[in-house]
Amino acid sequence: MLAEKRKKILVVTLLLMSALMVAEPAPTWFSKLVRETRSKHDLIVDAQIIDEMYSAIVEVSKKYDFDPLLIIALIKVESEFRNVVGMYGELGLVQIKKETAEFVAQKYSLSEPEGGWSTLLWDYRLNIEYGVLYLKYLLQKTSGNLLKALEMYNGGNMKSEYANRIVKEYKELMKYKDTNSGR
Repeated sequence: MLAEKRKKILVVTLLLMSALMVAEPAPTWFSKLVRETRSKHDLIVDAQIIDEMYSAIVEVSKKYDFDPLLIIALIKVESEFRNVVGMYGELGLVQIKKETAEFVAQKYSLSEPEGGWSTLLWDYRLNIEYGVLYLKYLLQKTSGNLLKALEMYNGGNMKSEYANRIVKEYKELMKYKDTNSGR
């Protein structure tokens, strides 16, 4: 009986702690990058959007052992931090097609989102997760060759240029973050 009471106290304590945990705000360098990029498109940019985006990137990156800077570079090149529908139906920040998302779901035993695949347009975390899982699959397929995986991720006529832009952006983010570490 005492053991059950301790379990209940522990569960309640954990629930309270998780409810009190607030996602760490995005670092200044990330906020500045998103503000500059989204402002070019006359989009509303507030701290909440930036913090939600950053939290989603960090959470998914940790979950699948990816460098968050690579995901940030991918998003910057793909969508410029906008929830947009691409020319060929690509959705959201990582510009993933419905068919690709369905493939990823099947490959990694995920369910279709409750609101359907169009949810990928607005749900940052879900959108990033499907994009990261697809990139993970492509990296496995190319034996870890990032440039080839990024070319396959895009698949369009300009796939080499696209992949090189992401790699260049990734390298710049690494330098920029190192010189502006902290907030």
